[in-house]
Amino acid sequence: MAGTPSKVRRHPDPGQHLEVDGLECAPMPNLQPIAPVAKLAGHCVRCRNRRWVLNPTTEDRFFAASIDLLCFVDFNGYFKRVNPAWERTLGFTAEELTSRPFIEFVHPEDRERTVAQNGLVRSGGQAIAFENRYRCKDGSYRWLLWNATPDASVSMIYSVARDVTAKKQADAEREQLVAQLTAALAELRTLREILPMCSYCRKIRDDDDAWDTVEGHISRHTRTRFSHGICPDCLVSRVDPIDALEPR
Repeated sequence: MAGTPSKVRRHPDPGQHLEVDGLECAPMPNLQPIAPVAKLAGHCVRCRNRRWVLNPTTEDRFFAASIDLLCFVDFNGYFKRVNPAWERTLGFTAEELTSRPFIEFVHPEDRERTVAQNGLVRSGGQAIAFENRYRCKDGSYRWLLWNATPDASVSMIYSVARDVTAKKQADAEREQLVAQLTAALAELRTLREILPMCSYCRKIRDDDDAWDTVEGHISRHTRTRFSHGICPDCLVSRVDPIDALEPR
């Protein structure tokens, strides 16, 4: 059966073997069929019963083509099925993802609340817009947004996740920009106030009735910092006044 896609389906004899890639049956009596039988072809090399070749259904094609990350997670904490979007997003193959508990892929700082959320779903609740970080194969992390619901009859959680890393980064940049604008507005309000200034020494009186230089007052109330130089007029009149008196 060259070219036949990999399938794992219930053997025609209930409670017996399952075909795995059309090569050999494996005892998985709890797995339910997800597609109708298409035709008979060949025999199981293990139990000698005829095996069944299944055509992919619309649901199978949807699962494979989905942009979002779709998965089945059993109540023991293992991925049982993941769609190709997982490998595109994280870099791990389906075999790697299903070979160990899902919590091992979660960011250490997010594990405690992820375990709590998973327990809530297993007890009959739902995960709505739950966010956590998943590790990529290159060591980086991606933010995922989850919706999940349980099926207690087969001890399974059906989940859909969306990569929201770019949105999280954009939100953080926007918050930083808002903070900078807020600080700038506060500085402008400070500078727009009427400031009491000495008519002789040009010092400014602050709210504590203390007198400070203009530079000191502005530097203390804003993020403005001053650098000092000499203007052309002061260069002539103060730095080298003798040259200023000599005829040109």
